[in-house]
Amino acid sequence: MAGAVGSTNGVGNVARFNRPRGVAVDSSSNVYVADTGNSIVRGITPGRSVTTIAGSPGVTGSADGSLFAARFFGAIGITVSKSGDIYLADTVNDTVRRITSTGVVSTLAGLPVVAGSANGTGSAARFASPQGVVLNSAGKLFVADTGNNTIRLAVPVAPTPTPRPSPSPSVSPKPSPTPPPGPGPSQPLNISTRVNVGINQNVLIGGFIITGNVPKKVLLRAIGPSLSDANPPVPGALADPVLELHMPDGTVLTNDNWKDSQKAAIELTGAAPKNDKESAMIRVLAPLDPAVAGSGAYTVVVSGKNGGTGVGLVEVYDLAQAADSRLANISTRGSVGTDANVMIGGFILGGGTADAQVVVRALGPSLAQSGISGVLADPTLELRDAYGVLVASNNNWKSVPQQRSAIVEAGLAPKNDLESALVESLPSGNYTAIVAGKDGTTGVALVEIYALQ
Repeated sequence: MAGAVGSTNGVGNVARFNRPRGVAVDSSSNVYVADTGNSIVRGITPGRSVTTIAGSPGVTGSADGSLFAARFFGAIGITVSKSGDIYLADTVNDTVRRITSTGVVSTLAGLPVVAGSANGTGSAARFASPQGVVLNSAGKLFVADTGNNTIRLAVPVAPTPTPRPSPSPSVSPKPSPTPPPGPGPSQPLNISTRVNVGINQNVLIGGFIITGNVPKKVLLRAIGPSLSDANPPVPGALADPVLELHMPDGTVLTNDNWKDSQKAAIELTGAAPKNDKESAMIRVLAPLDPAVAGSGAYTVVVSGKNGGTGVGLVEVYDLAQAADSRLANISTRGSVGTDANVMIGGFILGGGTADAQVVVRALGPSLAQSGISGVLADPTLELRDAYGVLVASNNNWKSVPQQRSAIVEAGLAPKNDLESALVESLPSGNYTAIVAGKDGTTGVALVEIYALQ
C-alpha cells in the first residue's frame, strides 16, 4: 500500500498518499487513514482497495457536512468507534472532528483556527494543535492536546454539526442538529451529479421530488471552476456555471455567482462554493401533494454563462433531516463522454437504521421518444460504495431474471431493452452510480435514483 506522493485511489500499491500520519482499524478490519498532507480521510478495505472517504485532496479548510463538502486541515490523529464513527484530531484547525457512520462530518469540539486551552462544550472548548485521539472501552474520547502539553477528555455526544450540508442550517442561521437514526429505512440526504455541460439540450438537467408532510429546506450548488483545483484536477471544468431552479408552478429562480445573494446563509452551511463564479441557493420547497398535479417535483438546470461548456457538478443537500419529508426520486440528464467525462451520480443514504431499497436506472435510447437527439445508444451502469468497491453492475436491464422481476414489480422497467437498471438494498453510506456507453460510445443519457418506500 506504499507509493509515491499523490492522492490516487486504487488497489494496493496503485494508491498514493501524502504524508499520512494516523491509522485506525474497525471491527471488520477496514483501515482508516488520516492522509495529513492531502487533508483528507482515506479508507482501505480488507481487499486493499483504497478510496477517499471525506474531504477533497489538497483542498484545506474547515467545513462540516456531507463527505463531499467536508474540509480538513492537516488532520493527524484518527480513531474509530465500535459503531463505526470516526474521530479526528484536525491539527491545524485546532479542533476535534467526527465522521458518523451515516456519512455526516461535524466539529465535535473546538473552534476552527482559534487556539487556546479551555474546557467546555462544543465550540466553547479550545485546543492547540491536537495530534492524537483514542477511545477507551467505555467510549470516552481522549485527545492529545499537543500545543498545550495536556491530555484532554472529550465525551462524544450526539452530533450537533456546525454549519454543514448533508447538513442542516436553520435557526439564525445555525444548522439544526442531525437527528439520530430512526428505526426506519435510510433515506437520501445528498445527491450530486458530475457531467459534461453543453449547450441547448445538452445542458445539465437534474430533477428531484420531495415527499412527506412538511416543506424541506435544501441547498443547491452548481460547481465548475473549483473542479480544476482538485487533486488530481478535473480537465475542462465549466468556467462560470449558472444555476436555475424550476418550480412546479413554472417559476424559475436563478443564481449566477453565489455571493450575489444569500451569501451569509450559504457560508453558514459550511458548503459555500470555493470559487466566486460558482452558483448556489437555499430554498424551502413544498412536498408532493397528491391533490395537486405536478407538486413536489423540481428541476435544476446548470448551464455555462454566455454559452460556455465544460465539466460541471450539480448538488442538492438536505438541510432539514429531522423534517417529516424526504428527497425521494432523483434524476440527472446530460452528455456522457469517455474516461473522465462519463456521467457520475453520487448519493448519500442516512437517517435510519434499516437498509433502504433503491432502484438506479441508466436510460439512453428511450430519450429519443421525447425529441432528444444524439442519445446514448447502449448505457452501462455501475454502483459503487464509499470505498470504490463495486456493489453491482448492469448492461441491459432484462439480463438478470431476478432483477428484472423486481424492477417490473416496482413499476420502473425501462422502455428499451438496452437500458440498464439495478434494484439494491443498501445500508447507510455514500454511493456512486457511473453511467458510460458500451464500447466507449457517447451521447445524452439520464441517470435516476429512486428510494422505494
